[in-house]
Amino acid sequence: MPLGQGFLSEFSDDGKRFVARWSTPSSPYDPWAIDAKTGKATLLRREARPSLKELPEMEVSVTEAKAHDGLGLPMNILLPKNRSGKLPVIVSYHGGPANSSRIRWSATTAFFLSQGYAWVEPNVRGSTGFGRAFEEADNGPQRLEAFKDIETTGRWVASQPWADPKRVIYGGSYGGYTVLIGLTRMPDLWRAGVNLFGVANVRTTLATTTGLIREVFLLEFGDVDKDAAFLESISPVKDADKIVAPLFVYAGANDPRVPRSESDMIVRALRARSVPVEYMVADNEGHSLARKENLVHFLARSARFLEHHLGPPTAPRTASAR
Repeated sequence: MPLGQGFLSEFSDDGKRFVARWSTPSSPYDPWAIDAKTGKATLLRREARPSLKELPEMEVSVTEAKAHDGLGLPMNILLPKNRSGKLPVIVSYHGGPANSSRIRWSATTAFFLSQGYAWVEPNVRGSTGFGRAFEEADNGPQRLEAFKDIETTGRWVASQPWADPKRVIYGGSYGGYTVLIGLTRMPDLWRAGVNLFGVANVRTTLATTTGLIREVFLLEFGDVDKDAAFLESISPVKDADKIVAPLFVYAGANDPRVPRSESDMIVRALRARSVPVEYMVADNEGHSLARKENLVHFLARSARFLEHHLGPPTAPRTASAR
């Protein structure tokens, strides 16, 4: 199978084949027939997808950066194949915190690659899929170790021969919180940020969210009363005066997990200091960027924002252009 992710489906009636639904960075989910005896995979899709020809060819790899304590941090690297010189880089941190970035189709990733950016997805400690000890290594006070991983992975990217200094930190939900941590605690690393519904104040988020999400946050961060001092210390809004990089902020007006007030909070703090910030609020979204028209609007606005503050990247040639 090509490098990607997917899941197994049903067997044929005779048991000789089964179906896998498989996604790659250059193609959404496709059905593949797998020979149960030999393992040979055959693509079943017949219809053409002409719009995919407009995407640049990609070099996709998985590597590892070493944390300060020797822990291996998996890194997904996606580069335009037909590039020239060094590339501006978007370093995208996943949400969760207990989640992971996987090699798969993403319209957002494909869009920014087509604009001429490199795209890097670190899986810092706390990510799932790498063992239980790795997943639990950021709980409570160990959150500070995960913060060190943000710096480690950012500096690893900066050292790569294909990376120019125009590094953008990007993420949504807990990934948006990671963006704010990166901009406040290691401002020299980043030239810009893109924060989608990120937590600005851990205590206020814990006080307003409910259900399973609250239980997860209590495990990951701590108790809103007993651990109040620690929660305050890891809330980016208290260090908002350290943010100097331009920031694009997106929020859903009806977000039940990370209320819009969290985004309002950081936007107000930056505008008070005249730090460049652009704010997009989708009135018909929750903790999401799910509607096509909103995604198109977000991609256009955020790309224009980055181009304005970083300069235009050099777009790679597409397959159709050749």
